[in-house]
Amino acid sequence: MSPDDLTALYADWSAGDLTALVDRLHPQVDWPEPWSGGRVLGRAGVAEHLAQQARDVRFTVVPRQLVDTGRGWAVTVHQVVRDADGDLLSDTTVLHTLTVDDDLVRRLDVGEPPP
Repeated sequence: MSPDDLTALYADWSAGDLTALVDRLHPQVDWPEPWSGGRVLGRAGVAEHLAQQARDVRFTVVPRQLVDTGRGWAVTVHQVVRDADGDLLSDTTVLHTLTVDDDLVRRLDVGEPPP
């Protein structure tokens, strides 16, 4: 997965183009579910999770720094979350660690960015 592919993935996510986003995921993708602290597995599960999430919140995720880890990417992301009415819920920086397999995102983990 190239830096341009990653930029496109985040643009799709921010635009709410969930079909395009899910197309960039591995069929056996492993995705975080922040409300329960669990994980969602597979494209269909992630598509359903993101569609449900989109009813309540809107994400704007803009990559600020991309670091090739050899197995994927560490992406420092400016993340803005708004509720369905557009009210600001969160404006923060997070670290997305993406494992890549066959040029598709196989796993996403979210954590604190480096200092």
